[in-house]
Amino acid sequence: MNGKRLWAIAWLCGVVAATAAFGGGPATGGTPQAPRARGAKVTYEQVRGGKARQVQRARLLSLATERGEVPTPFLPVGAYRATFQATVTLPSRDRIQFRLAGRGKAKLSVNGAVVLEGALRSGKPIETDKAVRLGKGDNDLTLEFESEARGDGQLRLFWSGADFGFEPIAPEMLSHAADDAAVVAGEQLQRGHALFVERRCARCHEYDQLRVGESAYAELDQAGPDLRQVGGRVRPDFIARWLHDPRKIRPDATMPRFGLDDAQCRDIAAWFAEQATRPVAPSFAVKMAEAGRTRFRELGCVACHAAPEESAADAALGDRIHLVHVKDKWHPGALVHYLEDPAQHFPDVRMPNLKLSSDDAAALAAYLTSGATAASAVVGDAKEGRRLVQKLGCYLCHELGEEIPQGDRIFRRFRNLDAKKGCLADEPGKGAADGGAPMHDLSVDDRAALRAFLPLGEEVPFRTAPMDFVERHIAVNRCTACHAFDGEPSTWARWVERESLQAPLPKEQDPIAQGVPSLTWVGAKLQPSWIERFVKGELTSPRPWLTARMPAFQKHGATLANGLVREHGYGSQDEPPSHADAQQAVFGERLVAQGTGFGCVQCHALAGAPAVQVFEREGIDLKVARGRLRHEYFTRWLADPTRLDPDSRMPKYADAKGKTAFTDVLGGDAAAQFEAIWQFLGGLK
Repeated sequence: MNGKRLWAIAWLCGVVAATAAFGGGPATGGTPQAPRARGAKVTYEQVRGGKARQVQRARLLSLATERGEVPTPFLPVGAYRATFQATVTLPSRDRIQFRLAGRGKAKLSVNGAVVLEGALRSGKPIETDKAVRLGKGDNDLTLEFESEARGDGQLRLFWSGADFGFEPIAPEMLSHAADDAAVVAGEQLQRGHALFVERRCARCHEYDQLRVGESAYAELDQAGPDLRQVGGRVRPDFIARWLHDPRKIRPDATMPRFGLDDAQCRDIAAWFAEQATRPVAPSFAVKMAEAGRTRFRELGCVACHAAPEESAADAALGDRIHLVHVKDKWHPGALVHYLEDPAQHFPDVRMPNLKLSSDDAAALAAYLTSGATAASAVVGDAKEGRRLVQKLGCYLCHELGEEIPQGDRIFRRFRNLDAKKGCLADEPGKGAADGGAPMHDLSVDDRAALRAFLPLGEEVPFRTAPMDFVERHIAVNRCTACHAFDGEPSTWARWVERESLQAPLPKEQDPIAQGVPSLTWVGAKLQPSWIERFVKGELTSPRPWLTARMPAFQKHGATLANGLVREHGYGSQDEPPSHADAQQAVFGERLVAQGTGFGCVQCHALAGAPAVQVFEREGIDLKVARGRLRHEYFTRWLADPTRLDPDSRMPKYADAKGKTAFTDVLGGDAAAQFEAIWQFLGGLK
């Protein structure tokens, strides 16, 4: 077992002991300990011109900002200071070297003693002169960083031990006090910001001068679905039930209740039905529903959604969205079109584009609508429904066409909001249908978070903070549904583990067996331009054997890519290209071959030439890998693959002394051999 896994186990044991102490029982050894949370505590402070300050959790000891960006939206643009504080728990004493890289000023202290300090310049990292002794158990790290004068800068901390080379400290090895009051308050502000965006607050509560379209990433300008033809896509009887109480159907719904009675809901549904043309109903083959059930599993739909036949308790795994209501919601033909392009009538939909074929979309629709009964007729007053749609201000969030002209502002402007009334009142009012406020059914904690955020609501959403954006959207976009992250398995992997207790599942339904990659190091692993193009759906998958589809996030792909690389301490530019060293490339070609080297071509294709004989799991084409990976990550990966990804099938070729079995090539020096492979791959056409 490698050192990282031992330390991770020690960290987890510390969490278990701390939890026992928090619950009243003794911790290991009978010593009470404070509860811990994963990650580091980071304090951001404005350096000049003000005293803005934000404290929150950081998953990594790294960051990057470019001019015009901020490390957190709770600071204005300009020079800032970031102070990371974290505890690392080791199973035994060790001697560690530290390295700092980036741009700006940095200082690292270990257990209260300064071990590394200086100015950082691009391409010139600084290192400790000698190894630092870390003790068994808890070791406290404090990392201070000051950006350049205009607020740009980069920070990356690496460490190296007896059995591993320089690498970032893994997120699962960092911890801080779970009850730290400053962190709790900062996370409350972050939650308030997320809710303010999610519930579309600024669409109803207009700013005096600011334009929501000018908010960072235009987040405040997000709208609901286009309702001009909704009666042709969605069954009117479902529309009526949805209007009565959206969260009764979907607990994660962001649309509020308006206090409508049953008759009013039917009136609105009747008006929507009157405006729409229903698409031709498709004819699904008898076996199509069963094929759709199989594809539902193979495509990874189970990662985000509970299937119609699953129970509510089953849906609790990963907080998945239950699809039991789908057969009562959609006209089947409209569902096929929606699955092919979810954003067609809803540009800000949370459902991503999975680039489904027409056959897959039809099969999934057949499965999800299987057993649907005929739509119940909705008897209502369409004219009254039109009046209600205008009265409620539905046009503030939805496109309704010329039938519903926008009227006067019906909700208070942002500056006139009372944080204890309206949507944020402790007790729900009578509803917008009777002149009250929409009812969002917020929890006590959610109301507190929004109230704390409101004083900052005219500033925070307009600041460009890629690290904050990606942290929120990893949750919003459910990235961890398919990808392992920071030592935690994906929801899909946990679902497979549960289902496999009944009967083994085929490889096509298992993300680990197929090799769905972890998300932990992606910002340090891949070139920024490659991440952006891939996330936006402009590149085909380098893993064509996967049954799962990487969704296309066209609208925010660039921002997601920026956030991923910034949190690892890198800027937007790819590593500068370099010409391959012909002499080293000769050795590299020998090393990747079968019989004379590591035999990489056995499992990996090479510049289009197929793999010779795949063992367990296919690997990415080595030429493609060379074009997408950072040089630094490539070297760390070859040195110890399972250290970076415990689920990897790639063997380790270097021993503890940095030697490989092929001593006749470059003296068996692993680092030199890995560099030779890099040079060879870089010269391939």
